[in-house]
Amino acid sequence: MQPTRAGKQTYEFAKPVLGSVNDLKTAVVHNGETTGDFRFGVSRALGDTALTRSISLLRAAYPKLKIQAFAQWSDTLVERLQNRSLDAAVVVLPDGGVPPANLIGERIGTQTVDVVAPKSLRLPEPATLEQLSSHSWILNPRSCAGAQAIGTAMLQRGLPLVVAIEAEGNDLQLSLVSQGVGLGLVVSRILRASPFRKSVKVIKVRDFSPKQGVWVLHSQQLGRLAPAVQCLSNAVKGQLLSHRSLK
Repeated sequence: MQPTRAGKQTYEFAKPVLGSVNDLKTAVVHNGETTGDFRFGVSRALGDTALTRSISLLRAAYPKLKIQAFAQWSDTLVERLQNRSLDAAVVVLPDGGVPPANLIGERIGTQTVDVVAPKSLRLPEPATLEQLSSHSWILNPRSCAGAQAIGTAMLQRGLPLVVAIEAEGNDLQLSLVSQGVGLGLVVSRILRASPFRKSVKVIKVRDFSPKQGVWVLHSQQLGRLAPAVQCLSNAVKGQLLSHRSLK
């Protein structure tokens, strides 16, 4: 059985009404305390520590909150927000990108991305994308903002992008780069904290200097969860500031 068009419209109208009723019950029964389920996600591009820090601060601030936390790529998190299986998410978008119009968003920072190579590789500095196009790459899946950025930049110049390996995990990628498997992309602050930082070198590229916008997104109706979303935003801001990457 499938809902009719009228049924779908009724559901959309009913969601904020039912949410308001739940908020009223929470205010009366729990003296306005933030409780219940809070489902949120953090982009893998921000690193595991961003998710760990968020969970820690949320638990300390709202001990009665039932937390469901996920580390996924940004496009998956946006999709889950739109189908209402998440309440909030911290995502990474290409610099200049904006979230979908049906979501509420706040840009909380910017992070830079470095091109990395094995230390033994000889390249002119600064290099150009044309010079890099003859080398293979180790990248996150195509849904990652960094992979999308290098793919778009190469395409615009009519250059090939040869992906040797698609792999998740910053340290895994940096390890493969250090072994000479290919070039890679890594967020600058994540590289500085990696045990492989001395095993690779950063390549300055004349015509490619990608940046990513960090956004906190949530649905139109937040109600009682508004303080939790603000706490999530503050946690990630603190993470960015601690690495001096907030612009």
